[in-house]
Amino acid sequence: MKVLIISTVRFRFNGITSVILNYYRNMDKTGMKIDIVVPNEISREYKNEFDSNGSKVYFLNRNGNPFKYFTSLYKLLKNGKYDIVHIHGNSSMMMIDVLPAVLAKVPVRIVHSHNTTCNHILLHKILNPIFRKCYTHGFACGQDAGKWLFGKDNFTELKNGIETKKYMFNESVRNEYRKKLGVGNRTLIGHVGNFIEQKNHVFLIDMFAELLKKNPDYILLLISDGELMEQIKAQVKSLGISENVIFLGKTPDVCSYMQAMDIFVLPSLYEGLPVVLVEAQSAGLPCLVSDKVAVEANLTGKMKYISIGSTAKWVNQIEALNKKLPDIDRKKCCEYNNM
Repeated sequence: MKVLIISTVRFRFNGITSVILNYYRNMDKTGMKIDIVVPNEISREYKNEFDSNGSKVYFLNRNGNPFKYFTSLYKLLKNGKYDIVHIHGNSSMMMIDVLPAVLAKVPVRIVHSHNTTCNHILLHKILNPIFRKCYTHGFACGQDAGKWLFGKDNFTELKNGIETKKYMFNESVRNEYRKKLGVGNRTLIGHVGNFIEQKNHVFLIDMFAELLKKNPDYILLLISDGELMEQIKAQVKSLGISENVIFLGKTPDVCSYMQAMDIFVLPSLYEGLPVVLVEAQSAGLPCLVSDKVAVEANLTGKMKYISIGSTAKWVNQIEALNKKLPDIDRKKCCEYNNM
């Protein structure tokens, strides 16, 4: 059986890439030939992993000439004689990926929704009725993400899975990584997310600056990079809080840095079922998140949803939670399906 996985977003440090890799690494590949299409050149580490499993990686520039992308994908699907195509994305813009599969007569055409909105809502709405006639199976990370793309019932919910053992709380790892970061006994607030508008870093930094006015013994750890990173660095500098903010960049060791954190925050403008929240809860971290995050993300029933209309509400919740940290048993993390 031949399978072609298509990533509609850059194959790098992000949620969709994590989902694709988690399933790829843990699935039974017996009798299967799995290849992948990506919209960007990938790291040597990823390339070596795919090569070692006999998977071919095809770079097709999805963000360039759409006609060229469409025809290139059609030829790949037609000549490759694939039985299944599995497309990962956020909107009806996946039309440009699934329609070539229809024309190439790929029997099984899966589209997988990972979010609850997109940056091109009008185009999404225009394409959606036609888009729904092109796939054979709809998958979604949660109910909200499914309803957004497929309608009320026409999808299967497939929750984002992780290897939970990697994230189980470990006191020695915590001490090691807190020493690396040089945070001492100060409260470490963590955030993992690309520096893009969706992740709402501007709000996060404004809120953190207000928090420091009440209590200077906080450190904010920001993991990842992205197009808005320099803007956020400038914001931090202008607010005079550079000594309390760590820009770590990308790291393959998120699980260990989560051990070092005390509180995890995610003030996103919108989210489906973020992998980072699954990871944070598996690490036993108390999580404060935007009220725009899907309810399915609350795996432990203990996650706190807060409006992003007010920085004061976040400051008050963090201060209240900080007083309770000594009583929180991190080892009692959520039980989640271990792939």
